[in-house]
Amino acid sequence: MPETEIDLQAALHRLRLSDPHPLGDSPIAQVWAVRQEDGTRAVLKLYTRADRANEGPGVDLLRAWADRGAAQVIVEDGPILLLEHLDGPLLGDIARGGEDMRATELLAQTAARLHQRPTPSVPGLPCLETITAPLFSLQRGAACDDGLWQNIERAQDLARDLLNSQPEQVPLHGDLHHDNVILTERGPRVIDAKGYIGDPAFEMANALRNPRGLPDLVRDPQRLRRCVALYAEAMPVDPMRLTAWVAVKCALSITWRAKGCIADDKEKDLLALFLREAGQ
Repeated sequence: MPETEIDLQAALHRLRLSDPHPLGDSPIAQVWAVRQEDGTRAVLKLYTRADRANEGPGVDLLRAWADRGAAQVIVEDGPILLLEHLDGPLLGDIARGGEDMRATELLAQTAARLHQRPTPSVPGLPCLETITAPLFSLQRGAACDDGLWQNIERAQDLARDLLNSQPEQVPLHGDLHHDNVILTERGPRVIDAKGYIGDPAFEMANALRNPRGLPDLVRDPQRLRRCVALYAEAMPVDPMRLTAWVAVKCALSITWRAKGCIADDKEKDLLALFLREAGQ
């Protein structure tokens, strides 16, 4: 019997769950639709590590944002996470269905609700200095072209400036984009928080690389500027500072994919666009 099946059966038994149906998986977790003892539906996430990898700190943040549109955490037990089941489309699906600006406006509203005052205190969240550290240790591979490497260096310089001038430190979802928000009858609900702390202008940076599956859309400079304006007003933060973080976050994602030594990347043109928009 495969180990993943043993893990699933153990979780079902421990939490008295039944009727599992796979919803997908990622490098760090498998996701199942299940039924609780009272018949209500829920979502079971089984992580490969007990600390839930880079989503570990995010659970505390989801709890802190429970009245601001975050998905309800039902059970948290090591590598097991049980969440409320949410009916409705992802904002990414709305965008992929041809309503990008509607999805973008809903995402901006979601961010504004999460970040309303007062700011909750959530101890133990990793800071942006820790999250961005791999960018500064990235090595250039022999096949890496000059243009890409120069843009990585520009992003490194930009990151240093941003980290050294953070106006305040607030809890951050860390991965707030279209495919981490579900539009329910009760309004947008947020899932899959990473859980960071730092500059609020970082929060919407990854949204500009999304939604997935629309590469031409995210490379449209006019669309980029419209989104930056909406997200900056929602947070609220300086639009140019947000744009700078967009470039740094793109470089950081490239860094994570490179695993320490970069040769090439599918988003090198996107990084170049973001740097130009940030004035670099």
